Amino acid sequence: MSKKILVLGAGSWGTAIANVLSKKNHKVYLWARDKNLSKYINTNKINRKYYKNFKLSKNLKSIIGNFRANDYHYIFYILPAHAFENFCSEYLKNQKINNLIVCSKGIAENGEFVSTIITKKLNCKNYHFLSGPSFADEVIYGKPTALSLSSQKINKNIGNIFKDTNIRIYYSEDLKTLEFLGIIKNIYAIGAGVIDAESLGQNARAAYITRCIAEIKSMLKLLNFNTNMIYSLGGVGDLILSCSSSKSRNYKFGYNFVTKNTMLTNFKTIEGLNSCLNIKKNKKIKINKLPIINSIIKIINGSQPKKEIKTLLNRKFRKE
Repeated sequence: MSKKILVLGAGSWGTAIANVLSKKNHKVYLWARDKNLSKYINTNKINRKYYKNFKLSKNLKSIIGNFRANDYHYIFYILPAHAFENFCSEYLKNQKINNLIVCSKGIAENGEFVSTIITKKLNCKNYHFLSGPSFADEVIYGKPTALSLSSQKINKNIGNIFKDTNIRIYYSEDLKTLEFLGIIKNIYAIGAGVIDAESLGQNARAAYITRCIAEIKSMLKLLNFNTNMIYSLGGVGDLILSCSSSKSRNYKFGYNFVTKNTMLTNFKTIEGLNSCLNIKKNKKIKINKLPIINSIIKIINGSQPKKEIKTLLNRKFRKE
């Protein structure tokens, strides 16, 4: 049966997800902030900002402004995580939401998990996190992609709306674990960009990713999250992709931050950067237990990369 779906965010990823779902003859609505972009999408079936040479599905329609959340079976949030609380206050407050699927990988501006804001401030029947190794351009051009869908209770109905598309869904009930993995993998991707900017070589990058996995696992244990989720698509899968390709916005930011002395104010949509700036506000996440992330945050705040790399390398040798 055809579903009515709202995708919040007409960026590259939001457009890709909306287009994939609209091919299934679902009624898909792509919410945009930019009135002119929304109008252009409806008139020409092209998102001229992100995919100027790609024709979108005829079943996709763009909308702007206020909307009735209860009109939709599924709502996908694909705007920046740090903007989630303000978006909720402006558009979702006092509305009944059937299913909210969060696709953003970051932390709120006040340091809270997005899931915490949902439970505190929204009337949401069910919420979920969708994450995994996925570049938007590959998704929209039909290349195979596998993602983790984590819910409070497994909901195969959401998986079914992706059936017969190029996206394959794997289910999980470790919702907070998947959310946390999405937050920190973007920070590690910035670090990978720094490593390549410093021309430290592929040995260093491979060792770096390996130790990131170990660091993540230790923090999952401290937070009483499922440590086995590190091996999921939203764990190792997303981490490897984000740390190994210049197509990753977070990797690219880390690289340019070192090579071009990039100004932070020009990169408000980089989730890893926002997580670096806000993660210390979260009292549950012990930054002092995460030496790699701690060093990346110091680099963002002005410390020299060579100094931080030397500090990490000079730590006492330990058992693996």
